[in-house]
Amino acid sequence: MASESVSLYQPPEQESLSPDRTFTFRCHAGLACFNRCCRTPTIVLSPYDLLRLKNFLGITSGEFLQRYTRREMEAATNLPLIFLDAFKSPEGGCPFLGSGGCTVYPQRPAACRLFPITMGSQLTRQGVVDHYFCRRLDYCRGFDAGVEWTVASWRANQGFDEYDRGRREWLEILLRAGLTGAVAQDARVQDLLVTLTYDLDKLRHLLAEPGGLPQQPLRGEALEELQASDAALLRFSYRYLKAVLFGEEEF
Repeated sequence: MASESVSLYQPPEQESLSPDRTFTFRCHAGLACFNRCCRTPTIVLSPYDLLRLKNFLGITSGEFLQRYTRREMEAATNLPLIFLDAFKSPEGGCPFLGSGGCTVYPQRPAACRLFPITMGSQLTRQGVVDHYFCRRLDYCRGFDAGVEWTVASWRANQGFDEYDRGRREWLEILLRAGLTGAVAQDARVQDLLVTLTYDLDKLRHLLAEPGGLPQQPLRGEALEELQASDAALLRFSYRYLKAVLFGEEEF
């Protein structure tokens, strides 16, 4: 393994924050800039983000992908990334931005929870190391508030830790793929990778269909568990993806 790889989440020219460094921030409807940042979003969705959102909306993962997202191939890894598509909303901006604010706020993605903090990650010999940055938008008045935070207290307040756990293995896969160059620029491969990570409803169907996907890799999980549990299916999808990309022996 190479010594490190900086993830696609590390933003340039932003203020670096140490874990104990404090910052002030409070966003609320009384601010003149309220929701302005949601009109020009660049939100990469993790598979866990999409799972939470599509369940909240009561639609399939395939429907969610079609209605609300766009796909781009990340140049360093050749892995497909899924973004919220601001141009699929008639008014422009985040497709979940309503007149009163975020319409999916209880299930908002990890990037929205962490804002105004952004996170960059490195893959080292000791594992993934995270770095934090403060994104101070010129028009944002939230920084004028007197509420003080550290990175840890902000993460806890925004419920970020649960979402970070759900996406952590996916993040490690991205970093490893950046080191190995394991992914071919092939449309069929890209479609398979999207299915394995983001389109869990389609993956569930393929597992149930004879010949849909090889079922030999089923290890501790029963097929019934994967059909019943989104959490188990997401864990399985990460293991399957690592087998496809890196030839994991456990698979």
